[in-house]
Amino acid sequence: MLFQFISAQTITLNNINSSNILEYYKQTEIKNLSQIQSVNILTQNGIGNTAETYDKTPKYLNLSQNGNFNTTYFINPNNYPTNAEIRINGSGNYIDITGTNSISDGMKVYINANDMTLFMRNY
Repeated sequence: MLFQFISAQTITLNNINSSNILEYYKQTEIKNLSQIQSVNILTQNGIGNTAETYDKTPKYLNLSQNGNFNTTYFINPNNYPTNAEIRINGSGNYIDITGTNSISDGMKVYINANDMTLFMRNY
């Protein structure tokens, strides 16, 4: 059995029209996905929310805050890649997470309360 790989036709910006615009975006999306090495998703719903992230070795971080006046600090100065999901539902919560390691790999933190404080250190 013989397989032959042929490059797909590329659509340039000059050739875009209403019938090929979706194909153009699909091409662009596939090209960009192959270059992605990390994903950080941050969503906030409410007023007065603060979120700060610093990640020396980013991989995957999904941080969401739903409510008012929540504060989240996520700092990873380590060489271990981040792989975490943090979801806060409520108001007045303070979350401070520093570092990642093999124990926190795949960590999921869900807070469904008001006025909670969480300090987590991973070295």
